[in-house]
Amino acid sequence: MTARRATPTALRRVVDDLVASTHQVGELMLEVTPAYLPGTEAVDVLAPLCEEIGEPLHHGLAARRYAMSGDRRTLHGTVL
Repeated sequence: MTARRATPTALRRVVDDLVASTHQVGELMLEVTPAYLPGTEAVDVLAPLCEEIGEPLHHGLAARRYAMSGDRRTLHGTVL
């Protein structure tokens, strides 16, 4: 049996899917804590939500920042 290696194109597709689903989570976070709220206030509201959906708080906050900015760098070290 030979091992299959993922191609760069396949890996990019996986990352793109992960980023798209993270954006959806970020939009949910923004529904609960609109963009005008500072991060410190968002933490108080998002902590119980993240716990309920099984998402680490720092991932939820990163997803919120990504949904606001569209900049994938906001996910570095958390989701990606």
